[in-house]
Amino acid sequence: MEILIPHPVGRAFPGGDKMKNILTAVLVAGAFVIGIPAANAISEAEIKKDIEEFQNYFLKRFPGVTLADYSDGVNALPQYAERRANWELLMEFPPYETEMDKAAEEWAKPFANGKSFDDCNLAAGNVYPVYDAATDDLRTLVGDINACLKANGEKPIKNVKVGKMARLIAHYRAQFNGQPMAVDYSQAGAQKWYEKGRQFYWAKRGQLNFSCANCHVQNAGNKIRGDVLSPGLGHTSGFPVYRTKWAVAGKPWG
Repeated sequence: MEILIPHPVGRAFPGGDKMKNILTAVLVAGAFVIGIPAANAISEAEIKKDIEEFQNYFLKRFPGVTLADYSDGVNALPQYAERRANWELLMEFPPYETEMDKAAEEWAKPFANGKSFDDCNLAAGNVYPVYDAATDDLRTLVGDINACLKANGEKPIKNVKVGKMARLIAHYRAQFNGQPMAVDYSQAGAQKWYEKGRQFYWAKRGQLNFSCANCHVQNAGNKIRGDVLSPGLGHTSGFPVYRTKWAVAGKPWG
C-alpha cells in the first residue's frame, strides 16, 4: 500500500508541500538500533501485515485523515489545524532554500583526487536501510556517505546528526522525491533486523518507562504542553529536518 509521506525539513522541502514523496509506510527503526538483544527473524509476509496493521491503526484513530494526508506529518492532524495555516504561509517562501543551495555546492565540490559525491556508490535514497549480507548488518545513507569520503582519502564527517551531513542527505534524497519507499525485506538477515527494530520501538525504557509508541502511537494527536505529538506513521521519511527554531542559533539542520 502506497501513501504520501512527509518530506524532511520539518515538513518543508524544496517546493514545499508540492514536492511530496510517494512512499510505502514502513517501520525501519532497526536501521539505527545498536547493541540490543538478538531477535528471531520474522517472514516478509508478517512484516507486510505489520505495516498494514500500523497504517490501519491511524486510519481508525483519525478517521478524517487519509493515508495521503500523512504526507504533511503532524500538520495533517485535526489537532494541528491552526498551526497548519501558519505552516502553509511559511511554505510560500521556504526558509531553507539558502541551506539547500549550500548543500548543492557541498555535494558538487571535488575531492582532492578530483572525484565527487556523484562518484560514490550509493543506493537509491528511497531504499535505505540496505541489508549487507557480507557483514550481516544494515547500511545507512549516513554510513555510505562517510565510507565514500574515506575511500577517496577524505575525512569522514564526525557529526552525523546536524550540519553538513544533514545537508548532504537532504540534497541527495531530494532527487528521489515522488518515488515509492522500497526497503528490501526479502532476505532473512533483513527480517532479523526488522524484528530488532520492532522490539526497540515498542519496548519501554527510561525513568518514565515509556516506549516510542507511547508517544507516537497511543498518544498521537495529544498534547505535551503546547506541542502536539506527531503520528508514528511517516516518521521514517521525515529526516533530516529544518527547524526555524534552530536557524536562529545558526544550526538549522538535524
